[in-house]
Amino acid sequence: RLLQLGDGTILQVDASEIPDPPAISFAHDIPRLNDMWDDHTEHWKGLSVIVIRGHPIAVEYWPLLYRYGKQQQWQGTKNKWNDWRVIVERYRQGSPEQFWATFSVEGEHMKYTTIVQKLHDIRMSVDSRLAEQAHREFGATFDARFTYWRGGQEYVMTKVSAIAKRYIELTGKGLA
Repeated sequence: RLLQLGDGTILQVDASEIPDPPAISFAHDIPRLNDMWDDHTEHWKGLSVIVIRGHPIAVEYWPLLYRYGKQQQWQGTKNKWNDWRVIVERYRQGSPEQFWATFSVEGEHMKYTTIVQKLHDIRMSVDSRLAEQAHREFGATFDARFTYWRGGQEYVMTKVSAIAKRYIELTGKGLA
């Protein structure tokens, strides 16, 4: 498979070069996760726990490495990776100080699992509001615009996260 890195390098990676997903936790070092997440922003420090042919591989690319060929191993890391994505997204919405001001209680940083749960709760709330907005705005045309295909058959979306995602794709806007 081909992997294009942030500096423009294109790596053709053979499955034999891909290590097992690393047993790593960022629960006590969110800034380190932020530094390793991607290789095309000012946050990148050029370091990763996965290095292929001398190139550090940003965490955001890991699904591309593991989705094919090492699918079984990826299953164990996939949920953690999704949590990391949500953490980095929020961490970068402001400064680290703003992040910790939001995710601290009486001056103490919340536990990692508490932060992840709060972020998932926020996402579910936002998705629910966007899904309601989509139903209101699209009214009678909702069933025609919010569909997906499975097994050659078309279905109307019912999962709020899918509706929210489609709503943003169609309108280019989040909550009003």
